[in-house]
Amino acid sequence: MPSYFRESRNIELSVIYDLETHLASDWTGITVVKRFTDAYKAAMPVVAISLSDTTNTRKEVGATSLLNDYYISIDIFAKSDGQRLDLADYIIDKLKDGCIYYTHSQTPGSPDTLTRTPAGFVHVNRFNMNHKIDLGDDGVDTYDRFRHYIEIVVRNV
Repeated sequence: MPSYFRESRNIELSVIYDLETHLASDWTGITVVKRFTDAYKAAMPVVAISLSDTTNTRKEVGATSLLNDYYISIDIFAKSDGQRLDLADYIIDKLKDGCIYYTHSQTPGSPDTLTRTPAGFVHVNRFNMNHKIDLGDDGVDTYDRFRHYIEIVVRNV
């Protein structure tokens, strides 16, 4: 019997899948990872995407149903300052339109294989952050020399 994921995990995987698909079709050599720490294990340039926070509010006074906002963190590890800027602009351009919300499941015995079923839409409510991470030039690791951070707030609609 398949194992189904909850909404938070589906949101994260839907955004990762969307950006990974766009980057694979329009760029060459971009590695997409789920965890920030995995970025340091992959060949550059790397884009790390993860759900970092969730806020829950009631849909209306007295309701028991919740409105969930999901904060998605996107870290870019570029090879140059120009590539950092180009990737940041590209990612914002692709995210502004939102993406398909998929429910994901995995089959026992094959946990690395996910099945995706379209089940809605991920709407970008806000672009919270879009800035260069400046750690200086002296003694900075290659991965951290041209870093960029984007944070978006999304909702399943």
